[in-house]
Amino acid sequence: MLQDYKENDAKPLILPQYGRNVQNMVDRCVEIEDPATRQQCAETIIDTMRSFATTDKDREDFEQVLWDHLYIMSRFRLDVDFPYPVTSQEEYEEPTVRRLDDNTQRPPIYRHYGHVIERMVEIVKGLPEGEERDELARITAVEMKRQYCSWNKSSVADSKIFADLYELSKGEIYLDEHICTLPEAGALTATSGNNPQKGNNNNRKNNNRGRGNKGGNRNKKKRR
Repeated sequence: MLQDYKENDAKPLILPQYGRNVQNMVDRCVEIEDPATRQQCAETIIDTMRSFATTDKDREDFEQVLWDHLYIMSRFRLDVDFPYPVTSQEEYEEPTVRRLDDNTQRPPIYRHYGHVIERMVEIVKGLPEGEERDELARITAVEMKRQYCSWNKSSVADSKIFADLYELSKGEIYLDEHICTLPEAGALTATSGNNPQKGNNNNRKNNNRGRGNKGGNRNKKKRR
């Protein structure tokens, strides 16, 4: 039995914020054969996970996030009655899509993120720990979600974005739903075009130039 504990301690944690003990509880829960006992065990683990959440407890989807994390930590094997929809293994482990790009010597790891996101990740990695690094990491995650939704024309679980960011940074940047909130997919795709406020400011400037200025729009370029 001591050997089993040593082997478990050597395994990497799937969601490190919950610690080794919770991961071990999840592993034991998966192995319980009786459905009722397994369900009760899962609910007990959720109660324990709540104590690890230091922020965002007032979020409307807080409970859903906990159940989602429980399923992820079970390696998508836990068979219980989930009170909320959870992330499927296909969503969480979407295969990497690669392409050859004539303009670069190396293709991006994820096609839908591209080289710009990879450069942003490298910049975050190079910053010292602190508010500036945390804020840029959040901005990077938001941009990743925007690119993902624009490319796939669908929504995506925040946990998937955070997992991809963790992978792209080789484990140096860690975010989760408890410490970082990403905008909804609809809000991101709606703001991916022209900025309404910016457009209003430009209109005011053009109006101030006078109605007779027909060349005011010459320098405007159509967005492709």
